[in-house]
Amino acid sequence: MKVVITGGLGFLGQTLAQALLTSHRKLRSNSSTETVTSIILADISENEYLIDLPSLAKEAGVDLKVILGDVSNVDYCNSIIGRDDNNEGLSIFHLGAVMSGAPPDLALKVNLHGTINMLEAARAWSESSPNHTRPTFLFSSAGATLGAGHEADWVSKTDVISDATRAAPHTTYGTTKACCELLLADYSRRGFIDGRGVRLPTVIVRAGAPNAAVTGCFSSVIREPLAGKEAVLPVGPDVLHGVTSFRSAIMGMLAVHDASVDSVDRLLGFDRTVFLPTRAVSLRQLEEALRRVVSKESLNCLGKITYDEDTALSAILESFPTRVDAKRAVSLGAPAVPEIDEMIREYCTDFGAAVADGVLLNSKQVEKASTEVTEHIERVVALITGAGSGIGRAVAIRLSCGGWGGPTGRGTHDDGKALRVSLVLAGRRSAPLEETKTLCEKTATDLGVDIDVLVVPTDVTKESEVQDLMHAIRSNFHRLDLLFNNAGINMAPTSVEKIDTTDFTRIIDTNLTACWRVAKESMKLMSTQQPQGGRIINNGSISAFSPRPGSAPYTASKHAVLGLTKSIALDGRSMNVTCGQIDFGNVLSDLTKNMSVGMPQANGTMMPEPTFSVVDAANTVHAMAALPLEANVLNMTVMASGMPFVGRG
Repeated sequence: MKVVITGGLGFLGQTLAQALLTSHRKLRSNSSTETVTSIILADISENEYLIDLPSLAKEAGVDLKVILGDVSNVDYCNSIIGRDDNNEGLSIFHLGAVMSGAPPDLALKVNLHGTINMLEAARAWSESSPNHTRPTFLFSSAGATLGAGHEADWVSKTDVISDATRAAPHTTYGTTKACCELLLADYSRRGFIDGRGVRLPTVIVRAGAPNAAVTGCFSSVIREPLAGKEAVLPVGPDVLHGVTSFRSAIMGMLAVHDASVDSVDRLLGFDRTVFLPTRAVSLRQLEEALRRVVSKESLNCLGKITYDEDTALSAILESFPTRVDAKRAVSLGAPAVPEIDEMIREYCTDFGAAVADGVLLNSKQVEKASTEVTEHIERVVALITGAGSGIGRAVAIRLSCGGWGGPTGRGTHDDGKALRVSLVLAGRRSAPLEETKTLCEKTATDLGVDIDVLVVPTDVTKESEVQDLMHAIRSNFHRLDLLFNNAGINMAPTSVEKIDTTDFTRIIDTNLTACWRVAKESMKLMSTQQPQGGRIINNGSISAFSPRPGSAPYTASKHAVLGLTKSIALDGRSMNVTCGQIDFGNVLSDLTKNMSVGMPQANGTMMPEPTFSVVDAANTVHAMAALPLEANVLNMTVMASGMPFVGRG
């Protein structure tokens, strides 16, 4: 098999060639697996070898050639691909492109017309093949095919994007990539090539000189300090951006390349490009990870990190979505993105010559212990679902006052030192969550409480979004101390025989299944963090054991939540995870405002019912959260004093 890599002398091109020359010497070719016998590195100019590829090629017995030229030249593309004179397989990895900062005319010339030239050369190769064998054409695309930041955009920075998200680029670079994705699919549909595309997030840590990409600072924050050089970063320290490691990027490309024809046709159909998995990180998080990975004794050998923020550039990056549903790529075998500490270790392992003398790494055991101490000292973290309104918003505001969690249960260490409060607000709509965030931050500021508030729009009925939510918590805070499982819905009173299956299922999915799903993922984190453990508080209802007329779906869901609460409390003992439930009755909110007008009674009449404030409901949650983990309230009823509950029915 012959392999052609455009952009072959760039960082990804060289790391891909290295993978082919070492552990991945065979590639899928149609229905068989073939040995790589020759590799052509095609690029526009001679770059230094970051990896000793000639030695690796000699050892592997592979013919390695560098052919310089411009893919916007038709003759050059034909020359590097050639004709199938020997009935051999062909794989093309088209990585060559000019970056987002290039002039628009150059982007059109290289990225669009260059790709067309490569596709046509691959088509000509197939037509020259004795059996009209289709070459595999792996195209490197990017998330720039999607745009965000304008009020009319289809996606916002808080949305989960996927392969189904409509392309709406904001740059010529993104436009050319989107055009090429369509061409890749069409050439595959017509049988000229077997095309597969991957949308790469920003790849870190890139070795060698900085490139022209505006996102290059996410490599510079690691690469330059490790080399003993100063890193001047033009993006704000807390701007989140989607990245992957270079090893994961290469393994993802090879997994998509090597997936069987049948599985690609079945999973991808006529849309041949997939998002690879990504991880949202900030420069500050990368900087903190670097200091965890490097031994304490050699921290003074690191180069200085300074921020010279370009606010316009920060705003652009901050508008990019960072939550990616990559399930199609994962189905084809693409690996998950490693933790950021591991990304730094990978770079030091593979490009150790670029690390300054005197810079040593911690052992993983020491690093883990260091992280545990930091997590223990810094903060308590709470997740509130359904945080955009009602009880969820009130609880978030009450928790922002501090005084809960930690080793004492009071939000302090044993010595009385206050812990930072970190809140994660989840809900389906971003706008109400942002309003809750503002209220929490104002409350904390007025009281002098140190606070972080992270908004993560989430549909808790979707497993992938709950996993994204937990990923955000791990990435930002590394732990979770409290879950208030509050998200829930209801419907207008309806007798059992008139309830639609869709409505019943929707309420069960939201109030019960999603409650279990969020608790499950929270327990995973609570059981592995240090110090181990945490508290889960489920929002129940008096309806669980004394229903109103016409409330079957809601009553069934809350009755089941009570059983779930007891099971979590039992199963969580070995993990130091406690679980309790509050059964609220007649809390005044937008959902219950009709209670003062009239609610259906068991005797068929309508009667106004008293209510009580969400503030008092939130105080109850805070009181439970302020207990040490050695104590638990398994079940509590909090109700309007005069409501028809005791003796109702």
